[in-house]
Amino acid sequence: MGAGSATDPVRLLVVTHSLSVGGAERFASNLLGGLDRDRFAPQICLVTDKSTYPLPADVPVSTLGYRGIRDLPRTLLRLKKLMTTERPDVVLSNVVATNCLTGGAVALLRDRPPWVARIGMAPGVGEPRTQQWWSRAVYPLARKCVTNSRRMQDAFESFYPGTAGRCTSIPNPTDFSAIDQLADEPPARRSEDGVPTLLFIGRLKPQKRPDVLLQALNLVRRRMDVRLWICGDGPLRGAVEAQIAELGLGEAVEILGFQDNPFALLRQADLFVSTSDFEGLPNALIEAQGLGAPAVATRCPFGPDEIVEDGVTGRLVEMGDAEAVAGAIVEILEDRDRCATMGEAARERARRLYDLPRVMPQWQDLLVRAAGRDLVSRPS
Repeated sequence: MGAGSATDPVRLLVVTHSLSVGGAERFASNLLGGLDRDRFAPQICLVTDKSTYPLPADVPVSTLGYRGIRDLPRTLLRLKKLMTTERPDVVLSNVVATNCLTGGAVALLRDRPPWVARIGMAPGVGEPRTQQWWSRAVYPLARKCVTNSRRMQDAFESFYPGTAGRCTSIPNPTDFSAIDQLADEPPARRSEDGVPTLLFIGRLKPQKRPDVLLQALNLVRRRMDVRLWICGDGPLRGAVEAQIAELGLGEAVEILGFQDNPFALLRQADLFVSTSDFEGLPNALIEAQGLGAPAVATRCPFGPDEIVEDGVTGRLVEMGDAEAVAGAIVEILEDRDRCATMGEAARERARRLYDLPRVMPQWQDLLVRAAGRDLVSRPS
């Protein structure tokens, strides 16, 4: 669809639901900030107009103004028109809903741009049946499907057999340089001297299992004094507040809501806890490990067992098992020397595997190839 020469920057159109509150949205922000401008001329299309995460000043922004399911046909046609007008060399969408939308718009075009679909969540889990049907219809149109965890790639190809042979895995690029700067800012809260602080970051929704988190905290407090900060909000907030009251945890838990800068809190945390039933490659867990916080995480599909090295940078436990979560928390916090050693190992491992300068070349080379460019022809 695009008409650029082999040496022109690749015109990349990134389609994302928003740039606010979410791992896929943070991925889009990091990707756009990290792309080599000698190789890429990026722009972004927001399905809604929500924006919280940083966006480089040189990236043009389009919005589709999506307002709900009844607005879907008009939104689809607006995206089709944008692709026709802008003529990108390659299009990248970053989450299931935007993959469906982007694939639908590509299907309507006679002159179709190369399309790369990024998958950041366990396939077939938490998706409405209509979305699964739509995904099966459009994913075969994608030039590449990219999962963000290695084991998810096999599961994705099995769930969507029309994608076999066109899938690969690239982790989320994490901008630890920017995170370090944010971590140095004054925190929203300060931990109490001598009282270990647990930190949970995530949407309060069923996938994240905050009920297991609070059950585990209740068990931990029978053995030691700890505090829990919850950074997040969502549909289960009322249920979480009710469970806190029921368990008598009011003095031990603080719900801080969504935090623009959770990193200053992460730097204070003694331990990061993740109790999800399914994931993709959770950014918050990567960021916590990269800031030196040991982690207790459920061994859910997919991601945590690729991020956390069990017994070295934290502990992995079975999903839905509050007693196992509590036991792992106590095991780490009772041995302060081991806790510190785990934190140092976590920082080294996360930055070695996920730091933006390491991961971005993988994404850039994939997008160049998807655009039909020869890697050897890129500008020096």
